[in-house]
Amino acid sequence: MKIKILLVDDHAILIDGLESLLKENPNLCVCAKSQSADFALANLKRETFDIMITDYSMPDMDGATLVKKARQMHPDLKIIMLSMHDDPQIVREIMATGVDAYVLKKYAQQELLHAIDSVLNHRQYWSQEVSRALFHKPEFPDEQCAPTERELEVLKLLMQELTSREIADRLFISERTVETHRKNLMRKTNSVNTIGLIKYAYTHKLV
Repeated sequence: MKIKILLVDDHAILIDGLESLLKENPNLCVCAKSQSADFALANLKRETFDIMITDYSMPDMDGATLVKKARQMHPDLKIIMLSMHDDPQIVREIMATGVDAYVLKKYAQQELLHAIDSVLNHRQYWSQEVSRALFHKPEFPDEQCAPTERELEVLKLLMQELTSREIADRLFISERTVETHRKNLMRKTNSVNTIGLIKYAYTHKLV
């Protein structure tokens, strides 16, 4: 059975581009497209979807309200939010809505299929720069203690419940290197184990 997707964005060009990308996967079906939040909700009233991919900034409704209303209709609906914002405060506001994934628009072509795969496997997904924004100062006032870009990549995958071997395969590095990044993250966050590291990430609103 194909995965039914609802696309929501007020820019027709972007919708068409995303639809073309999704058509590359024969298991995905863009069953409806909407250029307004109201029309998106109307689609959700008429039909059940597996995933809604939506812009955060819609002309007739903010993304948080759309997510809330969509979830009231379909609690199990997976929601992938697209946004151009990587400001830490805006990122936290968006993630607080309870979305399953947050993909920056400029990386949609590269990351959207990965995000879909993650949410279908009950994992969250967010763009790399989103992780960096959430680890923004003042959490790490000492620049030397701030996680590196690669460490943030490893952290993101750890929080998606991937094993060290899976992370190594995904990032094209050795399993030993993954363990080194994991240890560095635990040191920088004062965590004693991976569970503590993940708890730290949750506490600091990384999910």
